[in-house]
Amino acid sequence: MFVFDLQLFAHKKGGGSSKNGRDSNAQRLGVKRYGGQEVIAGNIIVRQRGTRFYPGDNVGMGKDHTLFALTPGTVTFRTSNQRTYVTVVPAVA
Repeated sequence: MFVFDLQLFAHKKGGGSSKNGRDSNAQRLGVKRYGGQEVIAGNIIVRQRGTRFYPGDNVGMGKDHTLFALTPGTVTFRTSNQRTYVTVVPAVA
């Protein structure tokens, strides 16, 4: 008398996983307040990598080169010596 142990195997391999399919979130860089727009103290004017724009009067720069308003007023952009400066002209009270 014979006893058979019959086992059936898959005839197709399982699908492998792709090594792609990842992406990072956008950094939302750029000018946030344009020339002529009103800002209050603390408003972010430009988010940038490196200093494409330089801080002028009444504008501060964060450690990631973000430019922000120090006083309320109107944003202006001016170019001098191949650099673009961002300034805030204080609002007349």
